[in-house]
Amino acid sequence: MVASAEIAHGRPFEILISDDDDTCRETVREALEPKGYQTHLASCGREAIALARRRLVHVVIIDMHMPDLNGLETVRIIRREISIVVPTILMSADPSDDLMRKAMTERCDSFIPKPFDLATLREVVDEILRRHYGDM
Repeated sequence: MVASAEIAHGRPFEILISDDDDTCRETVREALEPKGYQTHLASCGREAIALARRRLVHVVIIDMHMPDLNGLETVRIIRREISIVVPTILMSADPSDDLMRKAMTERCDSFIPKPFDLATLREVVDEILRRHYGDM
């Protein structure tokens, strides 16, 4: 388990949360900020891309179904245009086999079906941070 939400130089991990559902975004934020993570909220794919351009984010948690760009399209643009391969957690209330295959093809690190357990979400975030950035 990640012992701390801090990385080198004492800076907190920064997590981008993108979902068109206000309640879901806030719930995820409220689950992660007490652990010391800094969160950035986006209500759509375009907002998520704009935030990723301005901030160094360490993990993206993104909903698949949003009104402008879907989650996979958004992550693809972030990786291509901003040239970062950021660890990604894709969320969806429609966890079909086809969507899970697409998530794997796009190199998402995890897929979490909605509704989800907040403890599980925190564990997935911790594991991804440990895997990508090492033990803290």
